[in-house]
Amino acid sequence: VQGLCLLLFCVHIMACLWVALGKYSEENWVHRNGIMNSSAWVQYSLAWSWALTMATSTWANPWMEVPFNERAFGDLALLLGFLIVSCSVSLMASMMTKIAVIANQQSSELNMLNKYLHANKISKRLATRLQRNAQHALKRKAYRMPEVEVRALNLVSESLKKEMHLEMYQPVLTAHPLLKWLNDYDPAAFREICHSAVHDLHASAEDVIFHPVEAPSLPGILFLESGSLLYTRTLAEQHEEEERVLPGEWCCEQF
Repeated sequence: VQGLCLLLFCVHIMACLWVALGKYSEENWVHRNGIMNSSAWVQYSLAWSWALTMATSTWANPWMEVPFNERAFGDLALLLGFLIVSCSVSLMASMMTKIAVIANQQSSELNMLNKYLHANKISKRLATRLQRNAQHALKRKAYRMPEVEVRALNLVSESLKKEMHLEMYQPVLTAHPLLKWLNDYDPAAFREICHSAVHDLHASAEDVIFHPVEAPSLPGILFLESGSLLYTRTLAEQHEEEERVLPGEWCCEQF
């Protein structure tokens, strides 16, 4: 997309300059083609066609039938078009190679997981859930890289990391009234919570986040950022009540 936008921008600039050059003297192309009194849109459309041809093919006009200034500008436009096309092809090849490498890495990781599950005789139902979860994690990693893999962050000062984590987690955490109050009355403490007490938890469909009467090693609150959760509570006489947790809500009764 960036390469296409650059190409169209350069074609636009060349078209504008070509119109200006065509009006420079009576020997140039605007006067020769009898469109001096035509609308600016007609002149620009013809110049656009010429510029697009120069950016994607070769100099099509006979060399000796045009003035020197048009021929010189045509040579420059041809050179610029050659550079744009070369850079675009190189950029596309680089992107395709990068995509192929990422796809091969993901395929290799999934194949290794399949071999491990088969070697340990994992049931088909559980193996399917494990594979689906791994695929979900790989897709999420492709557009949201984990912080631990960004090595450059190790060079950033701790204070800047705190500000970064504050911007990342503040919109989610302030949905809770207590944390919103803490953010208003003690911003330093809230910033420290965002920096030291928050981590991401990724789950795929049908994953069980926690079981009833489960005591986690690190108690905390679950804030839902995207997707949905189904929270099931066991009431008296083995009666179960289900409630759906939506983005912007939280749950912590399991603690």
